[in-house]
Amino acid sequence: MVITLSILLTLVIVTSFFIIRNLLLKNEKLLDFIAKQSDAISACDVKLKEIDAKGMFEADDSIGWFFKAVKDIQASLNEFTLN
Repeated sequence: MVITLSILLTLVIVTSFFIIRNLLLKNEKLLDFIAKQSDAISACDVKLKEIDAKGMFEADDSIGWFFKAVKDIQASLNEFTLN
């Protein structure tokens, strides 16, 4: 009886170890992915500000509405950056 319980407990502990290890590896991959996404969003924000540094695109009526929409989308994306 004691040997059976010991074997069962050992199996549960070993299985739990592998499950927890797998979850930790997945968590690390997701954290890396989120960090890369945050960097990409920040880089896009910098590039967008660099493109319209003089305000020429925003002032132009023919593309101003489109540029404003892009800036609004970028502002929404900036909420997801890691600061």
